[in-house]
Amino acid sequence: MTAAESDGPDAAAGPQRRSTHIDQGAVYAAVGASAAPDLMRFPPEGSTPYELEVRLGSGSDRFLVASTAVMTWRAQRGVGIRVKNIAQGDGGQYSGIAFDDRGTPQPVAVPDMEYGPDGEPFVTAGTEVTLHWPEGRAPRRYRVVYTISEPRRIGFAWGAADEEDVVGEECFVVEHREDDTVWAIARGFLWPPPGGRLPGKGKSAIKRALKASRAQLDVLVTGVLPTGD
Repeated sequence: MTAAESDGPDAAAGPQRRSTHIDQGAVYAAVGASAAPDLMRFPPEGSTPYELEVRLGSGSDRFLVASTAVMTWRAQRGVGIRVKNIAQGDGGQYSGIAFDDRGTPQPVAVPDMEYGPDGEPFVTAGTEVTLHWPEGRAPRRYRVVYTISEPRRIGFAWGAADEEDVVGEECFVVEHREDDTVWAIARGFLWPPPGGRLPGKGKSAIKRALKASRAQLDVLVTGVLPTGD
């Protein structure tokens, strides 16, 4: 586990809203920054970046099982989080405008919907969910900001859509590496809860969030996870 904290004056400033709200539901700036290769060195201003990983095993079958679990909310349900009020997104992710040889804009292809073995649809960009935590914490609303669908990397990133606790973004991804090992990774960045809480309580909230992220990775090791609520 790796997590870097900033103790300078900017760390207390908290997330800044985008004036245009083009993120369509997120309450923080730097939407999509969890995908940046240099996130740990250059995180969004004032945030705590982190990267956690756990080895799940090896082989194509292990990769398929784990990636399907991640894309159907089983990592969350496996630690007792209830995933409710799922508003499925259309999968749209901005990738620029495509033109033909004559310079005419081309229609954007709509991705095909994928489903898990129990018929639950895979996570798509734009999906919004409410998480209900087992220990009685206030429910949180999240929005999926992008998904990853590559031959050896599958996952998604979501960001906070409310300010009830820590604010930021997290990417869950399963990787099938060149040595045939399979890993689950969580990486992202967090700000303390808005509202002027004491610095010590803000750090405690971030530690609690990191512990929850680690638990969602660890539960994937078993490979036996609950399906829909």
